Amino acid sequence: MNNAYINDILTQAQALAEAVNSYSAENLSGLAEEFQSGAFDRVVLSGMGASFNAAYPAYLALIQSGIPVIFVNTAELWNYTSKSIGEKTLLWLNSQSGQSVEVVRLLENMKLKPPGRLISCINEEGSALAKGSDIFVPIKAGVEATVSVKTYSNMLAINLLVAYQLCGLNVDQLRGEMLNCTKAITDYLQDWDTHLERLDHLLGKVNNLIFLGRGNSMAAVWNGALISKEAAKCAFEGLHAAEFRHGPLELAEPGFKAMIFGGTQTTWQNNRDLAQDVIRYGGDVIWVDRQADPQLKTFLLPDVNESCLALVEILAVQALSVVMARRKGIEPGAFRYLTKVTVKE
Repeated sequence: MNNAYINDILTQAQALAEAVNSYSAENLSGLAEEFQSGAFDRVVLSGMGASFNAAYPAYLALIQSGIPVIFVNTAELWNYTSKSIGEKTLLWLNSQSGQSVEVVRLLENMKLKPPGRLISCINEEGSALAKGSDIFVPIKAGVEATVSVKTYSNMLAINLLVAYQLCGLNVDQLRGEMLNCTKAITDYLQDWDTHLERLDHLLGKVNNLIFLGRGNSMAAVWNGALISKEAAKCAFEGLHAAEFRHGPLELAEPGFKAMIFGGTQTTWQNNRDLAQDVIRYGGDVIWVDRQADPQLKTFLLPDVNESCLALVEILAVQALSVVMARRKGIEPGAFRYLTKVTVKE
């Protein structure tokens, strides 16, 4: 079957390489100088859906600058927290279309109370947001059928590059690591059907599932929950692994299933300990990591640099969405009610 969603998955590495290669550090040089000189008293980083989830690794990178960073979705920013935007605010908006309802309303509001600077990362370069920004950075994802695949990965990568440049970190090194990552994803996707079969076998019977992770892995955790609902109509949820210990661990019992991301070395052992506890309490765990674990059912990812781990973790949840859609006898990624641009809040 010729499926547009699966085609987007299989071509995401090429789109990612295009985005990384086209990133213009010169475009951001003036803003980076302002940022590093203390021109802004805060950053407000915002988006909706996949564009918001993809921004989390950039948020964690920006925090290292020492400047306060507010991470809030655009609906909440528009309706409840717009007073966080002042004349010394660097407002950073992510939007695939640049035309979603929350963005359009916020832009109208900005005419009366503009921020210090408005930077945006967008796929549609002729959009209202692109035209209304002081600086916009194209994510170069190209045309996408339904569920965010290329737009998610490209948004994540471009956001990280922007955050690195603003903070004075080594952008060229990160670009090189990302390009190596695109090659690893390309190779990995050559065996896509094998990965689907492996995951289908590891899963067994699934009644419910929770994605768990920490740090940069939260991008895949949250987006995994999103695309499971969109692409496979499965009400799977995503939680922070530490928050899971503060109550939801009571869910662990026979029939419970978790997909846990090993993540970076900072909290890898914490995540592995949680996986073992879930199993000890009767639950089942799919461990997602770059290396096989002899004690855990592991879904393997491409072995990439830790700086790019978030870019490959999404492959596990993309695979899960296809497996679950096929189990339910529905077309993966086909929308029933949604359109690509959300125009009603």
